[in-house]
Amino acid sequence: MKKSLIALLFFIWGAIVVSAQNLPTVRIVNNTGYDIYFLFVSPSESDEWGDDLLGDDILEDGKTFTYQLPQSLNRTSLYDFGVEDEEGDTYSKYEVKITNNARIVFTLDDLD
Repeated sequence: MKKSLIALLFFIWGAIVVSAQNLPTVRIVNNTGYDIYFLFVSPSESDEWGDDLLGDDILEDGKTFTYQLPQSLNRTSLYDFGVEDEEGDTYSKYEVKITNNARIVFTLDDLD
């Protein structure tokens, strides 16, 4: 019984480690000419943005923010990205097909 429980715990721990390793990382680049104060990412099938990923931080113009997505690519690979700059202007990218280490660049062309 004790060996079975230990084996089960190792199996669960291994599954968690493998799952965490399959979470894709994206790099969001600010090339808008303005500092970004809010950053939102959500799966495209979601109707809501969720929490601001920057918190109290600011993504300065020309800088990059790296984020690990909460779902593996085999679960969803389409994401929406939204940012708000220092003047309250918003920029969006919808249904972006994500690969691991994707680079998402925001420019003035993405202004809503």
